[in-house]
Amino acid sequence: MDVKRVLVVESDPETQAMITTELERIGFVVETAVRYEDVLEALFERTPRLVVLSISLPCNSGYDVCEALRADERFAGVQILVTSNLATPSQLAWAEDAGANAFLKKPFTVAQLAKYVFALTDPRSPSRPSVRRLRVSGVPASR
Repeated sequence: MDVKRVLVVESDPETQAMITTELERIGFVVETAVRYEDVLEALFERTPRLVVLSISLPCNSGYDVCEALRADERFAGVQILVTSNLATPSQLAWAEDAGANAFLKKPFTVAQLAKYVFALTDPRSPSRPSVRRLRVSGVPASR
């Protein structure tokens, strides 16, 4: 597993481009996917340290992708950052149940994204599923 490799699973082209550009700017190697099959192919070819995963995908929900990753022991060390336009208590609970490590509400800034990515790719970051919201730019964490 490459700690500098990130897989971005995002169906919105503008959001995908923003995430990819920012992550590459700060030194990460980024691959992108939209379809479930592409996600699996990318994971098997070069396992990333982190998957930035949108809940809204064209064929499967991000929750389905998250659950599939957590069901496969080969990806136990992969961190999952779920992104969504909504951050309701039920969505946070679904993300946690699916095995996500963190949840970031859209729209987010590049600074917020970077903070989450650095925290989740830190080798000391726990690989066990536990959704958390980080303190970002003075905004108190909720949970």
